[in-house]
Amino acid sequence: MRLMLWRVMSLLSLCVVGFVVSSCGIGRGRSSAFILIEPCEDVPARTRAAQLEVPPARTGTRWTIMVFLNAANDLDEYSELNVNQMEQAQTNPNVRVVVQWKRSRRFAPPNSWTGTRRYLIQYDTNPSEIRSQLLEDLGEGVDMGSAATLREFIQWAQTNFPADRYALVIWNHGSGWRARAAAEGRAVSFDDELRTSIKIWELPTAIRPTSDAPVLDALLFDASLMQMLEVAYECRYVARYIVGSEESPPGEGYPYHEILAPLMQNPAMPTREWVAQIPEIFVSWYAANYPYYTNITQSAVDTSKLEVVATAVDCLASVLLAKRSLYTDALRLARQEAQSYSTYPEYRDLWHAAQLLKERTGDADIAHAVNLVHQSLNLAVVSNRRANNSRVFHSYGLSIYYPHAGDYLGRYGNTAFARATRWDEWLQVAP
Repeated sequence: MRLMLWRVMSLLSLCVVGFVVSSCGIGRGRSSAFILIEPCEDVPARTRAAQLEVPPARTGTRWTIMVFLNAANDLDEYSELNVNQMEQAQTNPNVRVVVQWKRSRRFAPPNSWTGTRRYLIQYDTNPSEIRSQLLEDLGEGVDMGSAATLREFIQWAQTNFPADRYALVIWNHGSGWRARAAAEGRAVSFDDELRTSIKIWELPTAIRPTSDAPVLDALLFDASLMQMLEVAYECRYVARYIVGSEESPPGEGYPYHEILAPLMQNPAMPTREWVAQIPEIFVSWYAANYPYYTNITQSAVDTSKLEVVATAVDCLASVLLAKRSLYTDALRLARQEAQSYSTYPEYRDLWHAAQLLKERTGDADIAHAVNLVHQSLNLAVVSNRRANNSRVFHSYGLSIYYPHAGDYLGRYGNTAFARATRWDEWLQVAP
């Protein structure tokens, strides 16, 4: 795997070197640039064999799906719906679903239980009752906005329900690389009872605290706005695939009875095959049941390709920095017209924003850099779907932070992605 990824990076580095030489005025003829860029055409074929898959079953249980269900907020009303869907899906003992579920008095319906509980999901088709096995009642006061709580749940689940493959679902509100309030840090899993949340930079050590801990086969965000390049890059070493939405999806969240069905029918299916189905299932289910929703988008990303994406975006940032004064109006319009999300206009679809930069400027050097970004996204995005004729139609799998001029948040420089690329340098001077 390391050798194969190194080859990919070497090929993309050749593209970057070729472009930088061209943009600096050395060998500006198309023929010399083409010779250097040509090796990138072979990237998809060379990287196809780099896909990680786990070995055959060893434990007797193929999958453990861990659901960190933080309903200590205004999403509580959907928590029973989703757990009932999980019960409906639980038809194969080789796939076990375990849930840590918090409810608080402020949001739970009258006469319901409150506190935090752990359940082993068991098959049941009654949509109005939870009949799964209660394993532990952790009582009141558990902080589901704590990285330590998430880490303890994962370790408990993997110890008590060992499997060949693991998936983690984080169920709650999300806000991409930053928190709901502009003055706060980047976060997910907001516990409104305790006013806490898990910061994005805390996720890697919460999910995989040591190098000996298992790498998740899939990390699913049943939360808003989490399918960002910055979030995925932060989590690139803890999960093989990341699934989520660029947009803020409806409160109903994942249709668990639908997305778990393929695994229940065939627990031995490759992880890539399962995660690739989730976006199609998600969009199709909403089209059939809630056709009036216009915020339906979902994608699956291969984390082993994220370094390639980062290299391509870094190249684009370098070119934009060099060309900034030439295309002030065009660059500003490209950003403004790019697909944005929810109440976060600074979150833009990366593919669409790059395409508009190419079209608006008409610059050959920028076009070369945009082509690299698009090619890298073709490698990284395993599957992407969005609702037809919706306001998120120009969603291609990963969003990126791209704020209006003067609105750059300095703490963005602390993200792993900003530290690895010059994208933050571009954002600080972008028109």
